[in-house]
Amino acid sequence: MTAVTVGVNGSPESFAAVRWAAREAVVRELPLRVIHVQDWPAHPEHIEHIAGRPLAPEPLPPPGRSREAEHVLREAVRIAELHQPGVRVRTDDMAGEGLAAQVLLTEAGSSGADLLVLGSRGLDSLTGFLIGSTSLPVAAASECPVVLVRGHGHGDTDAGDNGSATGKLILGIGLKRSTGNDELLSFGCAEAARRNSRLQILHAWSLPAMYTYAETADPGIGDELAGHISQTLNRTVEPWRERFPDVSIEAKAVVGAPGAELVYASPGADLLIVGRRTRTLPVGPRLGHVAHAAIHHATSPVAVVPHA
Repeated sequence: MTAVTVGVNGSPESFAAVRWAAREAVVRELPLRVIHVQDWPAHPEHIEHIAGRPLAPEPLPPPGRSREAEHVLREAVRIAELHQPGVRVRTDDMAGEGLAAQVLLTEAGSSGADLLVLGSRGLDSLTGFLIGSTSLPVAAASECPVVLVRGHGHGDTDAGDNGSATGKLILGIGLKRSTGNDELLSFGCAEAARRNSRLQILHAWSLPAMYTYAETADPGIGDELAGHISQTLNRTVEPWRERFPDVSIEAKAVVGAPGAELVYASPGADLLIVGRRTRTLPVGPRLGHVAHAAIHHATSPVAVVPHA
């Protein structure tokens, strides 16, 4: 059975991801699967907790389980049920099964996860967000969409889902290739329909170098190109307006670098949606520069959607 799957390791960011994933599970009318997976050595923030254990011997936990894992999973269930009463939750402890990224990818693929949700650690406005050895490879190789949720605080606040919903989703698309946009538009329109949200479709472009001198001779050539791009964008989006008549869809073409423009648009959005091509490369799966910019610097949760 499909589910919304969330990976937790006991960090505040992972619990922020649980809150977001629980809401998404309710919206999608799916169960929530919480997977505990912890790389070794432990993250520095857990060292104090481990070092603070009493030296007196304690009863050994059952094979493959630990008190820390059980506590993390109990807390995840408590948070999910507190924020989304009635959500169906099941838990799995996968600690010790291998590298966290590999375990999450295997579990999400074998279980037919509808969506995989992970937390990401915030640094500061200059440096951006730390996407570590788990989130980055998972987002680059997952067969299902991956959502990275920002952790802004501790406890049971609405950290990680940016507080109350604003009712706006942002989706970035390109127009150079004929493939890929259908998967992105399908995901974005369906998400907006489930949430009763507005969808802003953003395409960023810049004037080709060959137009630089031509624009000097004819200042209106840039406006002509802008009009052509806007028409192409609207033609691309129009079939999806017909498929989702109840969704308010705005298509907007802006001049600028795609990654930067999506980051500028992200504050206040409920979700920023970007694509990732599923092509096979000699060096393995990778994220494009637009997805990299979004997941490192956008302030909203970011969905990375695989497409052809």
